[in-house]
Amino acid sequence: MKKLLLIPILILYLSAQEIDFNVAPDFNLIDIDGNTVYLDSLLETGPVFISFWALWCTMCIKELDAIRPYYDELDSIGVNFLAISEDKMRSVPQVKPFARSKKWQYTVLLDPENMMRDLYNVRTMPTSFIIEQNKNIIFIHQGYKPGDEEIIVNKLYELVMKEFGHESEE
Repeated sequence: MKKLLLIPILILYLSAQEIDFNVAPDFNLIDIDGNTVYLDSLLETGPVFISFWALWCTMCIKELDAIRPYYDELDSIGVNFLAISEDKMRSVPQVKPFARSKKWQYTVLLDPENMMRDLYNVRTMPTSFIIEQNKNIIFIHQGYKPGDEEIIVNKLYELVMKEFGHESEE
């Protein structure tokens, strides 16, 4: 009996997520170099990949490390990469040296008050989003296991190819 009750609740939860996540909420955050980054400005230049991570999250770090080999090519075709640190204020001073030691070229943003995590309804770390230039969220990925980076990267390539196809038809 308990199993039967969980199914409608799970469906309701997943349906609510789909409704909530059709359009990416606007934001601006400070990066690790003190610059303000605006989602709208990034979307003017291409789609955006966002990964919510933290220093304490081993799987978050593994995901960002696994995507790193694809960064140069995807960046060169217009994909913007954001790694939003959900570390609390006491850990913020460690974020920049850590990201640099990992040789991440992503734009690393700071969210010590976890406002972005709440705004994007992130419940699991890591959680990644792919956002089209029209602000539609087309992909959400929660958690990480080896090989998941291929799913994420393939979605990014599909999106860029779709966008490129539309541009070439005009």
